[in-house]
Amino acid sequence: MRMLDEFFPAKGFGKMRLTKAKSAITNFKKLTNDHLKTVALMLFYVEVGTEFTNTYGDIDERFYNSMLSMYNKVIMECEKDEKLFHDLKNRLYDVVIKSDGIGWGYHDGLEDLYYSISFLQE
Repeated sequence: MRMLDEFFPAKGFGKMRLTKAKSAITNFKKLTNDHLKTVALMLFYVEVGTEFTNTYGDIDERFYNSMLSMYNKVIMECEKDEKLFHDLKNRLYDVVIKSDGIGWGYHDGLEDLYYSISFLQE
């Protein structure tokens, strides 16, 4: 999978080219026209980015802004579709937990976005 290779290639170190990883999401969306799987892939991007940070250490503000932006897009899609939220709820929460201790306000940003979901308020 192209996105995973950007972070964790079979050989060597990940190049972490966020543009290439995001391009994989766009291409997937165009090829499949599957909204639910596209949103799940968007969340995968954040999961892999978080795992990369936990594996190799702190990155930079641009990286975390990209992760937060993508997570926000997933949250916005979940706000529109309660079933989608319930399908992704555990993964959404897991990435918040796994981000604990990561700098640049990343963990706090993910946590704020997660708890902003209206379905959690009910």
